[in-house]
Amino acid sequence: MKYIGKKEKISFYAGLSGQNLVYSFIGASFFTYFMTDIAMFPAAIVSVLLIVMKVWDGVNDPLIGAMVDRHHFKNGEKLRPFLRYTPLPVGIVTVLLFIVFSTDEDLLWLRVSYFVIMYIAWDIVYTLQDVAMWGITAMVSPDGNERDSFVKWARTVGSVVYGVFSMGIPMVLEMIAKATGSSMALMTVVFVVIFGLGGAMLSYRASYAQERIRVNTQVQQSSLRDCFALLFKNKMLLLVTLSNLLGAFGFGGQLVTYFFKYKIPADFLGANSIIGALGLTTIYAAITGAPGFIGMLFADKMKKIFKSYVGALIFMQSCNIVVRVIAFLIGYNGIGLWIGLALIGIGCIPLGASSIAQTSIFCDSIDYMEWKTGQRMEGVAFSMQTFFTKISSGVTAGLATLALHLMHYRAVDDSVGVFVGTQSAAFETWIWPLVMLTPALASFLSIIPLLFIHYTPRQRTQVEHDLQERRAAAGTAATEIAAESSTQ
Repeated sequence: MKYIGKKEKISFYAGLSGQNLVYSFIGASFFTYFMTDIAMFPAAIVSVLLIVMKVWDGVNDPLIGAMVDRHHFKNGEKLRPFLRYTPLPVGIVTVLLFIVFSTDEDLLWLRVSYFVIMYIAWDIVYTLQDVAMWGITAMVSPDGNERDSFVKWARTVGSVVYGVFSMGIPMVLEMIAKATGSSMALMTVVFVVIFGLGGAMLSYRASYAQERIRVNTQVQQSSLRDCFALLFKNKMLLLVTLSNLLGAFGFGGQLVTYFFKYKIPADFLGANSIIGALGLTTIYAAITGAPGFIGMLFADKMKKIFKSYVGALIFMQSCNIVVRVIAFLIGYNGIGLWIGLALIGIGCIPLGASSIAQTSIFCDSIDYMEWKTGQRMEGVAFSMQTFFTKISSGVTAGLATLALHLMHYRAVDDSVGVFVGTQSAAFETWIWPLVMLTPALASFLSIIPLLFIHYTPRQRTQVEHDLQERRAAAGTAATEIAAESSTQ
């Protein structure tokens, strides 16, 4: 039996696309570049800011997830109302976050304070939306295979939109600023209003998804302590989360823009080219990341080949290690840069399906915990997903900017025009190894927790079968009780 209609899928995918338009400004390397080279915060301060903000994320996400799990609205729903009420606040605060009202060093304390306040506000409303957005993927269907298909296309659509706009927006923004003589700060606000606020409004469409799995609210967790106690019993979820957190050591990907700006001549693509460091970063991301969309289409094939998504994830990360080591050895001089990038692109084809695999494992872990305890925890479980996504991105960006500080990096204003040779000897020596090899190290570390996950296809089938029987029995019992009450 199929539960999810075509219109429902299209609406949810459209809403998810809108949410990823918003996150394309925050989750990619442009956010770090905005702080260092547009808002002109010192690299050391940026490193501290990013790490502290993500520690706040780490506290905030599970608390919000637990709150979501403990609360049901009057209509019996748990997640859909959040998808209706959060889009406008997300859009407004996103615009406010990117306003640069001054770059005066004497006002640094005020600029930093404003930025921190806006980020905290953004994080709260975005987390509410994100927990509900991904939590509902575990509730749209009781059928595991249909849910896997729904998750596969949700992740594919979301990743395509995020990838295209996180790569394309900085490049187009920079080109328009250069062509018109406008400041990068002004053009950033214009683009955030168009795509950030606009994407937030589009994200409302996700509220058309239906909650088809309902559990007895009387047996839900009664306290935050119970929520977290249940969370820490979910070994599968914790291991996948740890794997993703270890991926934060791949911070070299955040340094690509700085590599292009200070190591590659301005006339690399032609003397009159208006494509700068952000544009070259977009080209890099397109060559190395775009092939990953192919892998998304074959996620289910890899699952069959490796017997599970866990085995597929190990294979994906192994490919990334091999190609990055080879690319580093080839180097970036002359045609070597293009050869290395092409190799990374080939290695990223299977890696593109990693988000699909991770979300599917998360959904399995929710079913497994319901099977063991009778309690579902979409809110806490998917708050852990947003937790590791934002913690990882924050630690990654924090480590990247810390590396910039240790390499004695100092931002050079974009109006100068000539950047090669303006950085320290340490920067010249270490920027290439960091860009190429830290993602390989992260892949190696992320494999280790996956080796301890043992959830076979036979177990999954048994869990789904038992849960369906329990829900059917609970429904029958509820009908009998209602009938008895009406005759009394």
